[in-house]
Amino acid sequence: MNIDTKIINLIESGAPIIQIISYETLRIHASLIEAASKTGRSAYVWNRTEGLCELDQNGQLIEKDEEMRDPSSILEWFTEDESEESLLLLEDFHPDLTEQQPHIINRLRCIARRILTQQLNDRTLLLSQPIRYLPLELEKDVQVLELPLPGNSEIKQIMRSVRQRFGLHERDYQESSRLIEAALGLTTSEASLAFSMAAVENKRLTDDEIPLIAAEKEQVIKKRGHLEFYQPDQGLNDIGGLGRLKDWLERRERAFTEDARDFGLESPRGILLLGLPGTGKSLAAKAVSSAWQLPLLRLDMGRVFGGIVGQSEENIRAALSTAEALAPCVLWIDEIEKGMAGAQSSGSTDGGTTSRVLGTFLTWMQEKTKPVFVLATANNISQLPPELLRKGRVDEIFFVDLPDADDRKDIIRIHLRKRRRNSDHFTNEELENLVDISRGFTGAELEEAVKEAMFRAFDYGRELTADDLEDAINDTTPLSHTMREVIQSTRQWAKGRAVPASDREPELLDKIDSRSKQPRLRQEIDNPFITNPKE
Repeated sequence: MNIDTKIINLIESGAPIIQIISYETLRIHASLIEAASKTGRSAYVWNRTEGLCELDQNGQLIEKDEEMRDPSSILEWFTEDESEESLLLLEDFHPDLTEQQPHIINRLRCIARRILTQQLNDRTLLLSQPIRYLPLELEKDVQVLELPLPGNSEIKQIMRSVRQRFGLHERDYQESSRLIEAALGLTTSEASLAFSMAAVENKRLTDDEIPLIAAEKEQVIKKRGHLEFYQPDQGLNDIGGLGRLKDWLERRERAFTEDARDFGLESPRGILLLGLPGTGKSLAAKAVSSAWQLPLLRLDMGRVFGGIVGQSEENIRAALSTAEALAPCVLWIDEIEKGMAGAQSSGSTDGGTTSRVLGTFLTWMQEKTKPVFVLATANNISQLPPELLRKGRVDEIFFVDLPDADDRKDIIRIHLRKRRRNSDHFTNEELENLVDISRGFTGAELEEAVKEAMFRAFDYGRELTADDLEDAINDTTPLSHTMREVIQSTRQWAKGRAVPASDREPELLDKIDSRSKQPRLRQEIDNPFITNPKE
């Protein structure tokens, strides 16, 4: 049921006051005109700048009483006989719904009672505002509707309006689904501005303008604060190893198309990637977005939590609503365990805010119908809320282990290629040696070793050699040395609970770096009360 139908049904049902949450003034006006036409009433609009105006069928505001700018005066007019058989829209009325204006709140309650008892006939009061706010006294008298962001049909109308305004030729106008989807998530004014900028800059509206629309969308999402918009340039081929994970993702590449719907498939819900830092979990999120050609949104849980009561819950709802408006898309939540840490003790530490945010997020994951693919990553399994691990909220849980020998060779080649170096310049024996001495390294540590080797070669004023790579690797102490016990316990936990992201068996930690004593953390060295039993 669209918003126009909902408003009309509420009006015909006798709802006295309707509150519409939206920035979309023009769309609200269009809905008001539609409702007035269907119910045979007159439509009026009031705001503090223009006073009382009548809204005609063409969307024009006809001045009726410019001096009527006081909230009390417009409510008094609404109760007079002159306003019978009318719809009155009060724009941005929420500043007058505060505790400092008890007489306004009481007058609204009286209006609601008089309409319900039919003392005021055939009239409905509508309130429009960009933020959700309603005093407790009015909760039982006001019906609240939230106007969703423009969908495909509304975006098409905006495109056609821009084409007409700038007189674009038929050959310079392409009403493609990709271009329309690129503008999803923008308000009416934002989408109109994005299309207009493309029309002014390139004199056309085609698929070639998608990067311009995406850039505008990135700025809009940044202003909203809870989500970050990414434009990844790395695909699945840029990930070394993780064969089973990549196979799973490739099988679902076309799962968001209409062909998949016609075949009877549902959109994938998402996956949870568990594993050590630097093993490629975040890279996988970027690669999925690039491979599937879907927008990538990163949800920063730290920005969700606010200091005002109820603000955190509202922020998570706003972020998820934006993600749904951009669907189909990939929603990336990096290190989710840190954002949800303390949920179990939330009642005694933060008044239950964390547990309510977690509950809102988990309910959305369970019940969502929009094609938003959630890709969450976690490093510390012990901090994950158990509710998040239940099947049904995500399609699969993958465990990302340390790369084995073949994976490390692929990763070294990938990072050399990214820096315009051909691994074919190294002999097979040199590559095998690099793979052997880097046993226990994560992908991120291998990348840093390649960078360090490049710096050394540049400093020496010569081309990169295998010796540079070997020296850089030998000078690096990987996490697998200092976190051996953590890795072993995580591997044990993952057995039977998660699917290995790699299609090969992991290397045994006992074989890692037997050449030297086990490294110790700085705090272990500095603390004289900690001793190594082997010493």
